[in-house]
Amino acid sequence: MCLHLADKISGSDLHMECAILYGKLEEHEKALHILVHVLKDFAAAEDYCMWNSENKDIPYRQKLFHMLLTAYLNSSSAEHELVMAAVDLLNSHAADFDAALVLRLLPDSWSVQLLSSFLTGAMRESIHAQRMSQIALGLAKAENLIYKHEKVKLKGSTTVLSDKKLCQVCQTPFLEPAFVRYPNGSVVHTHCAADRLVTPNTNHHFPSPSRRT
Repeated sequence: MCLHLADKISGSDLHMECAILYGKLEEHEKALHILVHVLKDFAAAEDYCMWNSENKDIPYRQKLFHMLLTAYLNSSSAEHELVMAAVDLLNSHAADFDAALVLRLLPDSWSVQLLSSFLTGAMRESIHAQRMSQIALGLAKAENLIYKHEKVKLKGSTTVLSDKKLCQVCQTPFLEPAFVRYPNGSVVHTHCAADRLVTPNTNHHFPSPSRRT
């Protein structure tokens, strides 16, 4: 339906409506071409990228902004207004770009001063991402150490079986050395531990029990 309407009005003066329809069809390059080269509404082109990437992941948002930058840079004529639109886009949306990819796209004639805000923002974003990665790695290591500590504690504790020790499920003595112990200290026969996540007496959920022999 949308495709039929877009094709029908593409030759008319309803350029904004056509761009909206292309957006609904995820034909973003066509929509941005209309906004940049036909309407020359650069603010609307930036808004288009933000609206269409709302609630989407970072790579999707970056893809849209890279499409817009490409629309500015790939003009047949190096119009001053398109160059300035590209510079403004980069300097105001540094976090929405992959800096390494941007630097490969930019003309060699562009000066560092022209992109000072973009480069500063990209570096800041890179440092932030690196720090967050280090924090996440540190938290994962800490969690792993806690797990190992608990595992050592569990393995290191001793359970003594006697003729007075009864299974918490069937309330009968242990005639074999094999048993299952829950984190709360409850001990049951291996054949009584059919449900490994619940202690029958308390109906309380626990992690999988440890087997002992």
